[in-house]
Amino acid sequence: MDKSDLDGTGLTLQLSPDSAALLALYTPVTNRRSVDPERLHRAIEAQGYGELFVSEDALCEVVNRCSASPVGFTLQIGERRDATLALHLSEDLMSASITMHPACGGRRIGEEEVRRALADAGVLCGIRYQEIEAAVGAGCASKLVVAAGTPPLHGEDSQFISLIPEMSSQMPQLSEDDTADYRNLGDVVSVSLGDPLLRRSAPTAGVAGCDLTGRELPASDGCEIPFAENLTGVACDLHDCELLVAAISGWPVIVPRGVIVEPVLKLKRVDLSTGNLHFKGSLEIAGDVCEGMEVTATEQITVGGVVEAARVRAGGDIEVKGGVIGHGRRTGAGADSRPKTAQLEAGGSITVQFAENAQLTAGGAITVKELAMQSELTSGSSIRVGEAGGRKGHIIGGVSRAATLVHAIVIGSYAGVPTLIEVGVDPSLNRKLDAVKDALAEKTRLMEELTKTLCYLKENPGSMEPGLVHLKERVYTKYQGEIAELTGEKKRLQKRMEINAQARVQVEREAFTGSQIRIGGSSLQIEEDLSAATFTLSEEGICH
Repeated sequence: MDKSDLDGTGLTLQLSPDSAALLALYTPVTNRRSVDPERLHRAIEAQGYGELFVSEDALCEVVNRCSASPVGFTLQIGERRDATLALHLSEDLMSASITMHPACGGRRIGEEEVRRALADAGVLCGIRYQEIEAAVGAGCASKLVVAAGTPPLHGEDSQFISLIPEMSSQMPQLSEDDTADYRNLGDVVSVSLGDPLLRRSAPTAGVAGCDLTGRELPASDGCEIPFAENLTGVACDLHDCELLVAAISGWPVIVPRGVIVEPVLKLKRVDLSTGNLHFKGSLEIAGDVCEGMEVTATEQITVGGVVEAARVRAGGDIEVKGGVIGHGRRTGAGADSRPKTAQLEAGGSITVQFAENAQLTAGGAITVKELAMQSELTSGSSIRVGEAGGRKGHIIGGVSRAATLVHAIVIGSYAGVPTLIEVGVDPSLNRKLDAVKDALAEKTRLMEELTKTLCYLKENPGSMEPGLVHLKERVYTKYQGEIAELTGEKKRLQKRMEINAQARVQVEREAFTGSQIRIGGSSLQIEEDLSAATFTLSEEGICH
């Protein structure tokens, strides 16, 4: 496109004598060609005036006057404009920004001009030279921050940092064969004695800042905040006074300026919604422990409802206010062979309202208030079923074994259900003795095989490398020591299992036919119903 595009229109373009303005000159012509703003723009560009500022209103006026004016005229349609610079400082003197309009054929803004504007405004600190260079290179900017003060950094107060692992979201755990176990949703967060719980950090010092003029802005130091008072279940670490550790086992709870450990975790019930529970401390369950669930605590467990074919284990006592009921004997091994019996195991005592198809094992006493039916009761102390002088207190079927005493209102039933009562031996010693006997038998077998090998080597020297012969001789000596140690342990356990002279079985009302009494190594089969009998051991055997 060149100036010939304006031929026939009567228009020409030229600069003013001072080259500051762009003029449109019109001379009337016959057969005038029409013109529009777009053609004027193209002509301006083609004639080298494109960098100048052009007024759209002036272009429209030129077009209109050309179509109507019978005489010539001259009209300014553009001008040469210099770039403009505006500087703005924030009220707090923490930032300075510039707005730069580009030049239109006029003088551009340089970096030195921007710096001079900042200096004239008193800006001495925080100047961003890279931003200034980029804005000058682009020739324009809009509210661009080119200088910023440094705000004061106030010191932090003491912080309380939790060291308790966060409880993971409860979700079914996958087994090795990728099947989901909806009973195992993950452990409840609990802590043991001495576990680190919370650390208090030291307060930090403040760092002063400055505004654009270089004026210092003071900063405050952080404050030392003490631990809250009356924090229960925790103590300061002996070697670090800024660290709180658990003084008891239980459930950690973060509180303002500290942490406490609740010794008892309280729940409404245990079912698929809670998953199996493994807790360091004591548990209080207001309702039931549902079928197939597992509950473990290092301290005491209290159940307000019933335990249904579930497994409950406690390091301390277990109390079940609503009774324990299973659905049959333990099934065989396999993925779907969860025990149908209810299983309770306590390091201390066990107290239940009733037990049916249940396995109760206690290091201390077992108390069943009403009925024990087809259950296995094992106590390291005594078993009491029913209250003295009461009407309820039957042991029907199953096995009841205790170290010193089994007391019941009634043993057996009119139907002659086989019922075994054992006293006089600590059941836990039986298990230990069985384990020692098994280990001794295995070591003796290995010793015999090794003896045969050594005898063969003695009769056939050179049939084995000397190093291997020496190794077998060392193993032989090791077996001798282990067998001697196991033999000694066996004798010690057998001595501890000597019959307790006070061991007895007390029946307040009736012991029915079909019941069997064992005291130590002696046994008595009840072949006719007995009333109000106490079974003890004499030189002649069990008497009543």
